[in-house]
Amino acid sequence: MAGGAWLTLTGATVGDPVADKSAKAHELYQGGEYDKALNLYRDALIDRPEAPELHFNVGDALFKSGDYEKALQEFEQALKLPGDRARAQAHYNIGNTLFQQQDYEKAIEAYKQALQLHAADEDTKVNLELALEQLQQQEQQEQQQDQDQKEQDQEQKEQDQEDQQDQQQQQQDEQDQQDQQDEQDQQDQQDQQDQQDQQDQQDQQQQQEQEQEQQEPQDQQEQQAQSGDEPISPEEAQQLLDTLEDREEEAQKRRFRATGRAQGKDW
Repeated sequence: MAGGAWLTLTGATVGDPVADKSAKAHELYQGGEYDKALNLYRDALIDRPEAPELHFNVGDALFKSGDYEKALQEFEQALKLPGDRARAQAHYNIGNTLFQQQDYEKAIEAYKQALQLHAADEDTKVNLELALEQLQQQEQQEQQQDQDQKEQDQEQKEQDQEDQQDQQQQQQDEQDQQDQQDEQDQQDQQDQQDQQDQQDQQDQQQQQEQEQEQQEPQDQQEQQAQSGDEPISPEEAQQLLDTLEDREEEAQKRRFRATGRAQGKDW
């Protein structure tokens, strides 16, 4: 990927402090001391902030340190470098930084711009091929992930529907069972009430019969008592007396007749 490129300052003179810092930073960079090299490059950049070569070198040190976001910013500042080869190197490093961030589509674009400025650069061609392969794999992975996600969503949807149906069926079964129980309880209550009403009616009828049986002898006694104790009027007494006299007179006549026939018989 990006590696080891170092640009000297344009217009640097002997004894230039910025050039000296840049040269010393380059030595540290070559020795793998990227943080120390970065500090010196930044010190030099303070003295000469518009120097695209320093931005390039700072970006290179940041790239080696793994700070790709800031490295990308510095490489973009280095696009102001004079000369096609230098700008091609800046595009190349931008492509490498984007590659590390797995932004393969933008990395491919940066490599193509580098090749437009320097078509013979083999490293750029190789990295372009790698970026194209990685982009294809990435797209395939994304498609597979999308497919897997769709299948997972569909399975989850079907499972949710099945769970919902099971829950609804369970609720319906529970409701049916409760309705049957309520209906049975209501029927039992009605049967119990009917039995109680029938029993009450029988008890009432039996009580009425008993009261009636008890009332009849009492009524007879009252009638007899009323008939024996009731006073007779004078007219009824005279009538009764006349009747008795008539009966006595009739009885005497019958006796008289019987006696006369016995005396007058011829034997």
